[in-house]
Amino acid sequence: MKIMTIIYGLVLAAMLNACQKYERPDPSKRPEQVPTQIYNEIYDPFSDQGQYWLPRQKAGKNYWLVVDSRSNNNNDDNNSLRNHILAESIIGVTALAVNEGRSETMVWTQDPNSNYSEIIKKTGMSHNGNQSTWELIQYHDNVKKVIEGYILCDVNKQESITAATVAAHVYKSIVVDVKYEDRVKNMGYTMKYDARNKTTADAWSEFKDKCSNNALVMMPTLTGNQRGYAIANKLMMVNYNRQYQNPGGGNNESLIKDVMNWLQPLSPVLGWEQVEEKQFVDLVSKSGNLMVPFDWAWNATIMSANYENNQAGLVKVTNPQFINYDSTKHYTSFLLTDGDNVQWMMNDFNSGDFYNNPLAKDMNISFGLPVANLSMISPFQLDKLIGLQNAKTSLIEYGGGGYYYPDNFGESKNRTELLNAIASKIGIHMRQHRTKVLGLICDQVTSAKSKEAFQAYISKNDELIGIVALQYTPYAGGNGETMWFKNSKGIDIPVITARYSIWNHGGQNMSNEGTPAYIASKINSLAQGNTSTQTLTMVHAWSDFRDIGDSNDPLAENQNGNTRGITPIQWCVRRLDKKVKVVNVEELIWQARMQHNKQQTKEYLSKVF
Repeated sequence: MKIMTIIYGLVLAAMLNACQKYERPDPSKRPEQVPTQIYNEIYDPFSDQGQYWLPRQKAGKNYWLVVDSRSNNNNDDNNSLRNHILAESIIGVTALAVNEGRSETMVWTQDPNSNYSEIIKKTGMSHNGNQSTWELIQYHDNVKKVIEGYILCDVNKQESITAATVAAHVYKSIVVDVKYEDRVKNMGYTMKYDARNKTTADAWSEFKDKCSNNALVMMPTLTGNQRGYAIANKLMMVNYNRQYQNPGGGNNESLIKDVMNWLQPLSPVLGWEQVEEKQFVDLVSKSGNLMVPFDWAWNATIMSANYENNQAGLVKVTNPQFINYDSTKHYTSFLLTDGDNVQWMMNDFNSGDFYNNPLAKDMNISFGLPVANLSMISPFQLDKLIGLQNAKTSLIEYGGGGYYYPDNFGESKNRTELLNAIASKIGIHMRQHRTKVLGLICDQVTSAKSKEAFQAYISKNDELIGIVALQYTPYAGGNGETMWFKNSKGIDIPVITARYSIWNHGGQNMSNEGTPAYIASKINSLAQGNTSTQTLTMVHAWSDFRDIGDSNDPLAENQNGNTRGITPIQWCVRRLDKKVKVVNVEELIWQARMQHNKQQTKEYLSKVF
């Protein structure tokens, strides 16, 4: 400002010295100033704008840590499935009491890894001590007083576990296997409900009217995970397969369809199942609900407690002003798959294979996070992961609020209304966490129904710079096609589909999917053309490969490998032609926008800095 004042003074003096008459400009004739914004400051403050869909758990003031209670091994050990189920029911009944204002004490499962250890410290709850399940229900009044009895199940009659879990919130009682019954009786507890011969269908028939229809838990039979969450929130619980790891033993698909139609639209379905995923994800998606992959995780009750007041974490963004829009014609980005998987975020996502691999920043890698769902299930973990982001990498909202297919979402109900509703909610989440890119998984990615969904997301979020989209199978089913849609301000927004996928298919490569060496050859071949390209390559998170050094054998990397995640991307990148520039997905989108509509993009860049 001082420099401008000096310059203004010199100019005025020169004019006066030249004996030119100075005329004050008419303010009414001044050109309007172009409003400008700092790009990094374009986000919304954290607030409840109706975007949340997870049940709201109240926070306690103190907690017990329960030990030896995480195993799903169906044996007679102390740390076994039976004890896991018992522990989860204690967790659920105590959290339910907190929700109902009858207690201030909660229970936390012994930390599976350091992520959980850090989270419990951030809650501010006081630690009462570490105890076994038996010590909790025998000696501690702040636990005992909220338990009204027990529900009897038999792990050898698998669906009795599901039925007992549903009954637990109705009777405010813990779930006890037949082998534990005498021990529990001797402590003075009485049986409130016998679920030994009950099925999941029985639970639905008997307790439907006593369950909340704002969420659902779907987990395999012989598991303990997420039962406490179901009890705490008075939820129905279902299992797709009637027998653990045995699709041939019958399923509950018809029952689950009824449950899905009973749920409020946009309800989260937490967990996972043991069949080909599309079988149950389709049921969730078509009913207008949100599949939330969250099976092998613990402590959702305490982690999610008071989530609406614990929001934090702003994604680091790539400022389009600092992008070099040069003569490079061929840009490529690598995006790791499975970013919708919330349980992965709680476990080894932040490991040397994936997010914590130092190679990621050198290659401008992009990662998907379940920003919306993680912000509700574990806001402290989301804040941690965002805080660990390297500035050269991109973080995107992966899935749009869960795992569902936008092209069949809500088709059994009011699809248009539900699409607009989820698009609005996910837009709020993204703007409050400064997330600029949305990643979606479609059944048929270039279909008319997918395009209808893309338009909904774009219309509801003017801060969305672009969408990256993949197909359920094959990931690269869109063949790299870029589709364009206008947002509410008339700005063209791209939907870039995956062109390639790094995926181990064993003894073969597919047309656009295969080893790092094979995909490098495909990208290099594309770069020999004169047409500018923007290429999105998905990287299958669970494919293992072997380093074959300088060899370009298109199949050898598939054999006997044990390296997955980020490192195989580096094997692809080191083979790329110099004509190819590797960028994160944000730059990929901005390069596409500049190429597609230079005038419009430059006009936008004149308003941000």
